[in-house]
Amino acid sequence: MPPISGDTLLYGLLSQGAKYTLSPAMHNRAAKILGKDLLYAHFDLKAERVKDFLLLFWHMNGQGLNVTMPHKNLVASLVKTEGLESVNTLVRGPLGWIGHSTDGDGFLLGLHEAHANISDFDAVIILGSGGAAQSILRSIALTTAERPLMTIIHRRSKAADQKLRNAISAAPVQMLTLRSMDETSFIDTMKESLGLKRLIIQATSAPKHGNTLAGYVPALDFMTTEDLLVDLIYDQPSELYSVATQRGLPTQDGLPMLIEQARLSQKLWWGESVTYEDLERAIKEA
Repeated sequence: MPPISGDTLLYGLLSQGAKYTLSPAMHNRAAKILGKDLLYAHFDLKAERVKDFLLLFWHMNGQGLNVTMPHKNLVASLVKTEGLESVNTLVRGPLGWIGHSTDGDGFLLGLHEAHANISDFDAVIILGSGGAAQSILRSIALTTAERPLMTIIHRRSKAADQKLRNAISAAPVQMLTLRSMDETSFIDTMKESLGLKRLIIQATSAPKHGNTLAGYVPALDFMTTEDLLVDLIYDQPSELYSVATQRGLPTQDGLPMLIEQARLSQKLWWGESVTYEDLERAIKEA
């Protein structure tokens, strides 16, 4: 832990139920490397406490926050944003908190660790429609002009469907298909897209709640070595990730995205960041 004085600036992570997080280890290490007098702490709060906490943290002269599940959409509704439905980073502005999302761009940068680029793929298949999925969808829409085709398999509702459509409203150039969150939808999507080079993203938090998504594993029979499966969970990946890895199919866990979105948050807060390797070492030591 860094030394704490009356001049130490306060940053943190706002979450609920995230008992284990690597964010303090990464950002406190980054502060030490960059010579910054700050402390990054973890705040675990229920949704009904979030609004009051943001006001309190502001009056405590808090300088910035990361936001993770399940508060990304809630916080986006409480702070100033550029039309974002989901935020994962708050920056102290002149008059209040300003919300940003580094999830989507962090995900795209993280693909480089798998020697991949979003432009390599003809189709993207995403399981889940939470804040991370919305941000990734938005970044892909803003990055690619014509490809890839997009299919989102999620728990459908009018509100959830609209959030996904809003995510690409700034650049509505993809063909977006929304399907219900069940094994059949996933298997059918994998069958129908055979012959395309696909990026498959497991973006649900289901494995953290006891659902390993084992029922979705049969869809891997239609995955090829041209595809890439990314599971956004880095500490408790799904059966999809585990089985695909065992079969020798291309996979990536959520650590590259975690590191890259953290570096982007640092740039928003401080105008600079440490290297990918610096944060990777911090994670290994943690």
